[in-house]
Amino acid sequence: MKTLRRPLFLVLLIFLFPLSVSLRAADAPLPEGLYADFTTPRGTFTAELFTKKAPLMCANFVSLAEGSRESKNGQPFYTGLTWYRVVPSFVMQSGNPGLQDTDALPKPVTPHFPDEFVPSLHHATAGVLSMANAGPDTNSCEFFITLAPTQRLNYLHSVFGQIIRGLELLPQIKPDDPFSIKILRIGPAAQAFRADASTFATLSAAAKRYTAAREPGPTTHFEDPQQLLPTTPPRAKNFNYKLANFERTTGTRIVARLLEKSPPDTDGRKLNNYLRDLAERLGVLQNGALVLYVADRDEWKLWIGDATTAAFMDRPGTVKEFMQGGAFHTAKQTLLTTAQAEGAAAYAAQNPQRSTLNAQPMAPQRLKLITDAVLDSLILKLEPK
Repeated sequence: MKTLRRPLFLVLLIFLFPLSVSLRAADAPLPEGLYADFTTPRGTFTAELFTKKAPLMCANFVSLAEGSRESKNGQPFYTGLTWYRVVPSFVMQSGNPGLQDTDALPKPVTPHFPDEFVPSLHHATAGVLSMANAGPDTNSCEFFITLAPTQRLNYLHSVFGQIIRGLELLPQIKPDDPFSIKILRIGPAAQAFRADASTFATLSAAAKRYTAAREPGPTTHFEDPQQLLPTTPPRAKNFNYKLANFERTTGTRIVARLLEKSPPDTDGRKLNNYLRDLAERLGVLQNGALVLYVADRDEWKLWIGDATTAAFMDRPGTVKEFMQGGAFHTAKQTLLTTAQAEGAAAYAAQNPQRSTLNAQPMAPQRLKLITDAVLDSLILKLEPK
């Protein structure tokens, strides 16, 4: 059979055309906005900074990158940075000049300032730029970039940017890679964005502070009295932070309890009575939600307050209307079933040597990942749209 030959110039055109399209996209002018170029040995990637939604976080980052608020040896504070923490498929972290990943207890070198959570800003993809911290309102200079979707960080860390160019470079970053940051101000609004000590102080003073309990307990947002979850790091404490942060941001209260054994006299439908009574004691009978897990039954239960039902169902209506045909019950069970499957899959991915048959519900890390999935799913449901 005779082989058909294409002219050489056509072959070159076919192979070069996708490359030329990619180059044009990468070189195309950026729209008006505030950006940060990260120049690394692997190449340069660019983040868009969310100045309108997260002005406090952006003012902090830009002022440290430009040296308008903090400097070091006459240079902008963010000079001489390295990626001192790189966890594949999780995050890469920096922001503290001279810090090494081996430093056990790095001390902040700029003052702490409050969180700035925004319901529409999530750790939903790779390339999210967010603040590192040691708990509520302990932001300083350190930041991280996600290397995969990491929704469990929502309402624990404040998002303020997104990588929009060079995302493919992120998996190539190695621990201790040096890099530099250059702020790009494109357009009048970006030029006018102030990132000085006065602006930062004003924004910081206006931020809503964390006032909830810092340790789990009988009346707090989250409690794991029998320590079913891992205690190093303290997972119950972090879940309590997350739910308290959600309430201070949105006004919606979500509480959760993990129990080792069924409460007395809660056989069959009596567990629903216990769930209702617990919701009343914790202040979510009418507004908000309660998540309950009972380990000896391996059972998850969900209470949604009457005034929160429409938000949960994502459409207008009354509780009576949603109860018809079992739609409300089905929606709750679907959320719980889907979240349990997601958490179990995450556990299996982390522990490929263990079969699912051997991964008992009481395994602390498995329960932690399922709790992540349940709470994150519920939070996304009840967030203001």
